[in-house]
Amino acid sequence: MAELYGERGEIPESEFCESWTARTFSMARSAFETVTKSAEQDTGKTATGDDFCYIEYVGDPDLGPVGVVHIKSAEVSTPDSAGALGAVAEGVQEFVMSHHRVTWPVCGEHGRGLHVGYFHETAVWKCAGRTTDGHVVSAIDPAVQL
Repeated sequence: MAELYGERGEIPESEFCESWTARTFSMARSAFETVTKSAEQDTGKTATGDDFCYIEYVGDPDLGPVGVVHIKSAEVSTPDSAGALGAVAEGVQEFVMSHHRVTWPVCGEHGRGLHVGYFHETAVWKCAGRTTDGHVVSAIDPAVQL
């Protein structure tokens, strides 16, 4: 919300809702492209199928435009880039695991499935194999260096 305010300043509520939705939708689409590319490279499986729901965009009569992005059971409802990337990664991970019966991604050190986490405001893949808090394996976005 602070980023949007910083970019646009004070705006009417209806315009804010529309901007919030457009920003969430854009970040989710970008995150989806990043995560599915990584999943497809790592698994050799495509991130498409009958039970795969990408974007659901609705207009609420009371709230105005409300964008909700669903990927399997994960919902992206924030225009925060790390939060959107993490939520999309969880959804794509769930899809790959349920549709293809493949655990993705996997910790190279421990052979365990990884989980979404956050490290210094960056969405990361974490493994619970080494310590009680786990360890960061990599950024979800391969272009981001930790």
